Amino acid sequence: MSGNIITGEQIKMAEEAEPSQVLLAIHKRIVSTEKLMGEYRTFAQNQQLEMEMLKERLIEVKRVVDEMKKVGA
Repeated sequence: MSGNIITGEQIKMAEEAEPSQVLLAIHKRIVSTEKLMGEYRTFAQNQQLEMEMLKERLIEVKRVVDEMKKVGA
């Protein structure tokens, strides 16, 4: 991985572009990044909620297994 954020072609385009075009491109990149981060946050929250629900179900399953062991089933 070269570590470059933009390609040589993109640099050339930026050098030839009007300042307003460069600012618009930066703005679009920021907006898309913010949208992506929002989606990631939602995904992470959903994953956390699902894990909590699975923990609760596991606790219930363990309780049922323990009860079955007590009655000798």
